[in-house]
Amino acid sequence: MTMEEALLSQKPVVERCLLKVPATLSAFSFTNIFAWKDFFQFDFKIIHDCLCIFAKNEAGCFMYLPPLGENVSSAVVDECFEEMESVNGRGGVTRIENVPAQQLCLFPPDQYVCGKRGDEYCYRREDIADFKGKAYKSKRSSYNGFVAHCPHDYLPYTPDMLQACLGLYEEWAEQRKDAQADEIYRHMIDENRKVHECVLRRSCELGLTGRVVKVDGKIKAYTFGFGLNPETFCILFEIADLSVKGLATYIFREFCRDPDVETYSFINAMDDFGMENIRQTKMSFVPCALLPVYTVTKKRDQT
Repeated sequence: MTMEEALLSQKPVVERCLLKVPATLSAFSFTNIFAWKDFFQFDFKIIHDCLCIFAKNEAGCFMYLPPLGENVSSAVVDECFEEMESVNGRGGVTRIENVPAQQLCLFPPDQYVCGKRGDEYCYRREDIADFKGKAYKSKRSSYNGFVAHCPHDYLPYTPDMLQACLGLYEEWAEQRKDAQADEIYRHMIDENRKVHECVLRRSCELGLTGRVVKVDGKIKAYTFGFGLNPETFCILFEIADLSVKGLATYIFREFCRDPDVETYSFINAMDDFGMENIRQTKMSFVPCALLPVYTVTKKRDQT
């Protein structure tokens, strides 16, 4: 069994535990763990009946998620930090990532520092599907312009489309890097090549919903997502040829209108990576909520 297959074998266990912890953050999914397998070694441990997911690389060990369980106690949290400190020592990368606001009560302020890392963007699915009202006037115009001027097909993703989608990612990456001088953003684009290839190749095993848009017979956009909970669908990623006007708006709207997505009430479009241009784009679709994401460290680690 390869390391990738070994990680996939953990999917049923992780998903059973996730069902016990209703969450709206995108990280609370096996898919988002698997997507980063080329960057971290994941270690799954049961501590006091809670599933604890540790991520390790050359820099050290941290928790990818807070402990997953119906009754997370201070003893669980303490033991998790002890586990990380046994690898990292007293400082370093010891932390718990992807903590939602509703779980901050697990971390008393006299012992822990809870730092906000960013926000995830949540939309009412019907708002995007309908594009009604003044707030969506420019989006309607963009969508209608694409439909009127670009012969296209909106299709389910199939495995034979893999190479065409990866080729599109390369084109999109160069377009983005040419327009963006920020080195962190450019590095993120390079890292996400592996993430996209991994997820596309294993989309069936991960249970993802994938769609592509062909323009004049060529794949010019793709998007993938999954049900995060009974009410929320998470859009894992969306790539569209930047030279095709209105295409990104079109595929976002069509995905929200898709029969496989229309049963959900909300869309989580993940975060903005701390990039102002992405923040502006995501805000332009009028989110109904911003979901804060926190990182937790021990207070003594700050001194």
